[in-house]
Amino acid sequence: MTGKQSMIRLMSAVAVSAIMSGAALAQKAQDTLRIGAYQPIAIIDALYDPQPQSNLMDRVVFDTLVVYDPDSRKIAPSLAESWSQIDPLTYEFKLRKDVKFHDGTPMDADDVVYTVNFVLDPEAKFRFKEQRFGQFAGAEKVDQYTVRIKTKTVFAPFLPRLTTILPILPSKYHSKLADKAAFGRAPIGTGPYKATQVDPNKGVILVKNPDFKHGNAGQPEAKIGKILFEPLPDAQTQLARMMVGQQDLMYDVPNDLADALKSNPAIEISVRPSIQFTYLALDAAGRTANSPFKDKRVREAIIRGIDRQAITNALLPKEIAAMPFQLGMCHPWHIACATSVPPAAYNPDLAKKLLEEAGVKDLKFSIAAWGPSRAVAEAVTGQLRRIGVNASVDGLTINAFVGKRQAGELQAYLVLWDNGGGAPDVESTAGFFYEPGDRNYNGDKELSELMEKAQSELDPVKREGLYRSMFDKANERSYSMPVTPLPSVIAHSKEVKIPVGGTKKPEGFMFNMLEWK
Repeated sequence: MTGKQSMIRLMSAVAVSAIMSGAALAQKAQDTLRIGAYQPIAIIDALYDPQPQSNLMDRVVFDTLVVYDPDSRKIAPSLAESWSQIDPLTYEFKLRKDVKFHDGTPMDADDVVYTVNFVLDPEAKFRFKEQRFGQFAGAEKVDQYTVRIKTKTVFAPFLPRLTTILPILPSKYHSKLADKAAFGRAPIGTGPYKATQVDPNKGVILVKNPDFKHGNAGQPEAKIGKILFEPLPDAQTQLARMMVGQQDLMYDVPNDLADALKSNPAIEISVRPSIQFTYLALDAAGRTANSPFKDKRVREAIIRGIDRQAITNALLPKEIAAMPFQLGMCHPWHIACATSVPPAAYNPDLAKKLLEEAGVKDLKFSIAAWGPSRAVAEAVTGQLRRIGVNASVDGLTINAFVGKRQAGELQAYLVLWDNGGGAPDVESTAGFFYEPGDRNYNGDKELSELMEKAQSELDPVKREGLYRSMFDKANERSYSMPVTPLPSVIAHSKEVKIPVGGTKKPEGFMFNMLEWK
């Protein structure tokens, strides 16, 4: 028995005692859900703090004009009850007349116009500003409950982008703040939860908003009265708290710990498919010195040396391992994602032959990896040794990885991608992989041109066709390959219900979709 298994067994015994005494059920009686945060949360503001944990809360504290229904895969009303495209560059939104901010102030067109003008203001400095709002030209008020937003060019994914990037701000309150970055310490939105505490040491407290009446499948009303999001960066601490009933939900649970937690009768494990996946990218552009991957035969050989099914079977829950693999570098759930040509199939004999034809012997290179993708990278290097390739893993922090990628220092990398945290349209994925810039390691101008054409094509059938051509060519040229899906693995009290469907976000849930059984 390993030390980890011994610890799990001991905590399981303690947990059973806690359950018998009723201690583990107390928080349901108080209508308070306790969750562990892996990093302290200083502000709730997706503009100034666009990290996954903040986004979990930002999404339920604030509303957007429109939302995305992940099950029907359609844009749905939110703060805007209807919308229309006046011309290729102008969208008009009719706003709801019954929405109030958390401080009781009515929401109207002034708040929408203010929000758009704020994010476009050159004085407003925040991360990803150009990537998110570079296509916006401005907004104008038509009347108290009608607003028009203009784009600089024809931008097909405008509405899907609005579902995630533009939280509507309270103009009267936000405009008076000298330090706009401080807004997230006491945020005021219109969403299903109010933030009554935002403290990096004590955590975040979210309380159900009784005035939220415009919920739908994309943004439902809150079902749990209070959520306490406590800073607990150590996974083992969260595990111990789960075992003794001091925590009700833990997400991003490693597969081995999830298996061990199943022994506790008070804990349930929910595995949910997400849009997150790991992928291998090779330096086809020759950004590193003497890159062997400029030769298509070498790239194809590497891809043919990887048995995706074996890796998935070994590392992922059986529910996920039984699912079909995605074909291309976009998840099929994304709007306009299309692939008809699969990546080169696993064939180690052909891989060896391709390396021989390319005149490559004793190939050595490193694969950069960070976070949960490192285990996948280790498995890949083991498989590549079978075709005579000596690959090693360069384990990095995410910041170190980004720095090396920007500097053009990566021969190959195997990391994860989540389409900007679960954005519904494929444009985020297409831009990330094929837009010219420091993230692009294929250097293929044809793919960049197809991406730009698809971005401005308003006909959905033609747009999907452009993306299909782009993703197919990427597979044919063996620039990269999706390796494994990355599901959401959630450990939670059996008194908590995690709905099936409702989101494809990497965390596998949204706060306003959770409920008590």
